[in-house]
Amino acid sequence: MPPATKPAQKTERLNELAFSFKNAGTLIGAIELGLFTAISEGSDDAEKLAVALSLPFETIDRLIIACKSLDLIVHSGGLFKNADDVERYLVRTKRTYLGDFLAYEFHRRYSEWEGVSQRLRGSGKPKQESYYIELLQNSEEARKFTVAGYESAIGLAHVLPKQFDFSTHRRWLDFAGGSGVYAIVACERYPELTALVLDQEHVIPVTREFIAKHGLEDRVKAQTGDFRNRDEYPPGFDLISFITPLQGYMSDEVRRFFTYAFEALEPGGEILVVDYMLEDDKAGPLDPALVNLSQVVDGHCTGRVNSGAEFSDFLRAAGFDGVEVQWLLSHQLGLVTARKPPEIAN
Repeated sequence: MPPATKPAQKTERLNELAFSFKNAGTLIGAIELGLFTAISEGSDDAEKLAVALSLPFETIDRLIIACKSLDLIVHSGGLFKNADDVERYLVRTKRTYLGDFLAYEFHRRYSEWEGVSQRLRGSGKPKQESYYIELLQNSEEARKFTVAGYESAIGLAHVLPKQFDFSTHRRWLDFAGGSGVYAIVACERYPELTALVLDQEHVIPVTREFIAKHGLEDRVKAQTGDFRNRDEYPPGFDLISFITPLQGYMSDEVRRFFTYAFEALEPGGEILVVDYMLEDDKAGPLDPALVNLSQVVDGHCTGRVNSGAEFSDFLRAAGFDGVEVQWLLSHQLGLVTARKPPEIAN
């Protein structure tokens, strides 16, 4: 009797993974064409959308079908409306809009994922300067990057003070602070808090624009500074933060930065780290795992996403105690804090 034939393995999951670029392309195309903004502003059927977006009816109809299939828009009562998250985050006139950030990152990052095997294998060329540092040497790119960063982080900047108590601090040094969004939001909430945002030369003019927009020039300052250099850690601060730059550096570098921060902090001061973080068993989450993979550039590991346990080890090795690890965003970002013992003099 012949052996039973094994049932054919379904390929839907693999197809979905392999062709997810189509979903991303549709989303970004709709953002750039202004589809979701037009729907929010009253163009709620295909004919109105064709006029609003200056596209042929057949073309807009196909885009609508694709967006309905992706649950980006819904058809209700014969009219179109945005899904709740689309309405909140992808309508240009909303304060929470982050469409430009998604489009910026899509265009900037797509080629990296198109050529993953080449990135991992490498060309044998020497390791290059940090991608972010190189990007920020161009004033136009630095502006795009910083503005996009503000859009992407404004919501999270309001979440952070709910999980981290800024009320016990007076002078905050925020390294690689970009647009200054975290310092701006925290200083608006805590009137006794002042902050100094340090970043690359071409970022700082943009930072100052955002600070001025919020009327905080007297309490939030911005100047050029690089956390890679020990001499650029000014004294007199009771809080030092690294909010999302550390995944671009290897473990030995991160340990060194923590040592610099420990030396510069006032006794009893605190360090705040927000960054992509893996579970301790390295089984996820997916987004940090993919960021970790993306840090292999031309065959060289240019950065690393750490677990909470690893961050804890790095901080204790630098001299900190009272280490606490939690999730700021459970699928993506960790929140790690530690203190410099009060009895240690600078």
